[in-house]
Amino acid sequence: MNVLFICSAKTWGGNEKWVSIAMSGLQSRHRVFFLGKGDYLKDRFHKDIPFFSAPFTSVWDMQTRNVIHHIVTKYEMDVVISTKKKEYFLAGLVTRSLGVKHVLRLGIVRKMKWPLWHRLIYKELNDGIIVNAYRIREQLMHYRWMRNHPVQVIYNGIPDLDNVCSRSVPSDKFIVVSTGMLTKRKGFHFLIEAAGRLPDQQKDRLSVHILGKGREQTALAKQIRINGLENVVFLEGFDKPGPWLNKASLFCLFSANEGISNALVEAMAAGVPVLTTDAGGAGEFISEGENGYLVPREVMAIEDSLSKLMDLPPEELQRTGRNGQETVASLFSMERMVIELESCLHNFA
Repeated sequence: MNVLFICSAKTWGGNEKWVSIAMSGLQSRHRVFFLGKGDYLKDRFHKDIPFFSAPFTSVWDMQTRNVIHHIVTKYEMDVVISTKKKEYFLAGLVTRSLGVKHVLRLGIVRKMKWPLWHRLIYKELNDGIIVNAYRIREQLMHYRWMRNHPVQVIYNGIPDLDNVCSRSVPSDKFIVVSTGMLTKRKGFHFLIEAAGRLPDQQKDRLSVHILGKGREQTALAKQIRINGLENVVFLEGFDKPGPWLNKASLFCLFSANEGISNALVEAMAAGVPVLTTDAGGAGEFISEGENGYLVPREVMAIEDSLSKLMDLPPEELQRTGRNGQETVASLFSMERMVIELESCLHNFA
């Protein structure tokens, strides 16, 4: 097959990582192409994948529509995979006019506030949807007009599951790591507030490291200062998570909405016990106290869970981390994802 991936993002996140993994996995048996917004993501993908760019100014951007039309016709695309809202519409117009298959990739629960518009986008202008959690599929099926539309659940693949570094967790500090875009949706402010409410003797042992950048960075830094946590909570900026996960006692993520967070699964793959909200698909594979810990998105509940986990025997947390590793190995392998994706594209096409 000739497959065109489209992603109009300007930043790197879970959706963009999925695109990279999917293209790399399909590349060995299919011709894979990429269209993005400018050159923002060009250096992130394999150099052998042909890269095209378009402005993606809005869903009405006819220049971008023409670029998509040119690529699809010139390279005889069999399938176009769109990953963000602008290209859902623009690529949908092109593929419908040319009789080419169009697949959406949706990595988060969405509410359909405008029925006619969303029916057009999520049903009429595509041949099927790929989601990364059963909860997203269930949410889509709440809408009567979606119930007969093909929606395939494919869990994300995590690269290098067999190359996890050995962990070295310090005994004198309880190190909490959290990663992601610094937005309110990710819930870093809950983590900071919960840390500030802990007893002093626990705060003396605690070291929280938040990895990422985003529009909430200034507000989070202010929250840290107001709570007197300058020696407890640290904003590390955008950094590779591997070295931090290798020494983490616990990984935390308190999102309001997710599909399945790559950051969460990568922490589990590294053997780190996780404390997270049941956002998106987390509850589909985390069993409380067995391979991770689930908590309501409330400060008092997070404080209580964090305090209890800090007082657990280290060997119990390590057991939970090992169980999480086994879960990820069975559900989130690269090989499984690529096989399911390839099968899905053949079925849709």
